[in-house]
Amino acid sequence: MNRRPGIITLTILCVFTLAGISCSRDKAAPKLSPEQAKMAEANKRSIEASKKTTVAKVNGAVVTMYELVREMNEIAPQYIKPGQEKDPQVDEKVKKEALDRLIYRELAVQEALREGMKVGPETIEGGLKKVKADLKSEDAYREKLTKSGITEEELKKQIERNILVEMVTEREIFDKVKVDPEQVKKMYAKKRASYRGPAGQMSFEEARPLIEEELMKPAVNKREDEWVDGLRKAAKIEITLDQSAKEIHKVK
Repeated sequence: MNRRPGIITLTILCVFTLAGISCSRDKAAPKLSPEQAKMAEANKRSIEASKKTTVAKVNGAVVTMYELVREMNEIAPQYIKPGQEKDPQVDEKVKKEALDRLIYRELAVQEALREGMKVGPETIEGGLKKVKADLKSEDAYREKLTKSGITEEELKKQIERNILVEMVTEREIFDKVKVDPEQVKKMYAKKRASYRGPAGQMSFEEARPLIEEELMKPAVNKREDEWVDGLRKAAKIEITLDQSAKEIHKVK
């Protein structure tokens, strides 16, 4: 199950990715031609319709088409290169991976809340300030909100959810994975010649962080699989994606 990229390491700015069904304008945008205005309005309706279209339910919590399209656009560059022809099999793979990620995140958020985790207003505001700083100006930030079809309150909610996922995965995955010091020593003894730096052969202490990281990756993946499988088995997950796709395509 390929869910790790973009889940354990979350990027707040990814909430702005929704290519293809965005581009409504704000006050700072240049005047649009009648045809452009018509397209912008159609895109706006598509966004609103996608927010109301359910593709899955996780313990009753709704996952929308809007979220799915956003996540697909985040994943697609890993599989589709610029200028590459459309491939239905690749599209299906991207769609399934995106939905899997969204279900993962919803389960993680629900577990974080069940464990009593909370994100303070000041932390959310800090995340918002980072988004604005990355976009360089207030105008760029407002334009990005408009083009992405979300409000500032929706952005804050997304930031809060991202932080909750980070908090619960830190507790349930990373804090529960330990590297055996004896394994580190054995790895160094076995692969000693391969650990080299600018000054040549690394000592054990110099190589230890690299070895620990190497050993941590499979351990983290194993713990993550166990944790998520447990959450999924205890959850009620309903997938309505096929019917939702038919409904969203009716919107003009």
